[in-house]
Amino acid sequence: MIMTTNTIRVVKGHGDEVIERFKISKGIHKFPGFIRIQVLKTMDLEEYDEVRVCTTWEAMEHFKGWVNSDSFKSAHAKRQEQQASNENNIILGSQLTCYEIPVEHLREEVEK
Repeated sequence: MIMTTNTIRVVKGHGDEVIERFKISKGIHKFPGFIRIQVLKTMDLEEYDEVRVCTTWEAMEHFKGWVNSDSFKSAHAKRQEQQASNENNIILGSQLTCYEIPVEHLREEVEK
């Protein structure tokens, strides 16, 4: 199992605007190997807002399949257009990090 984290730096005061984009799924939940998506907002930053989009997958090849899919391209098309035109560009930068998940404990498993 793997987790990917896309850490997005956003102009201060616009983090919720970015988070709003993730409230309606763009098809990722139907993709083979997808397990979950979590959107996190870093607390107490002064210079910018930070949003982390964490996705969990059965294997790296499933994540790569999503990134190379038409669904992914469609879901990210608006942002790419805005960046190209520099119109309403509130995204300061982003960083993708991939993690292997060698150990996981779930509440139900620990309490048994």
